[in-house]
Amino acid sequence: MSEKIVKESEDFEGKDSGWILEEILKLEVHTNRYSPFRGSSSFIEVPKQIAKTKAIINVINKKDSQCFMWSILAALYPNTSNPKKTRQVIPPPK
Repeated sequence: MSEKIVKESEDFEGKDSGWILEEILKLEVHTNRYSPFRGSSSFIEVPKQIAKTKAIINVINKKDSQCFMWSILAALYPNTSNPKKTRQVIPPPK
């Protein structure tokens, strides 16, 4: 990471900016451990201010990780009664 910072500062100085990096007094790097979703659901609650606009449908799929499939089905087979429930967006039998 420090090599990248040095290279970018050298590139910047090389563009005739007139600026020179003399020293770095402090460098903090914060990292977080990656932890994928536990269990079998990919549902994430939408912030209330977004949900109130009713501009999106956030299908509640707590039994699987097929959020993309549910969003496509909700778009293809709109249901005004309760579009957030997975059983409401399942296409009707043909």
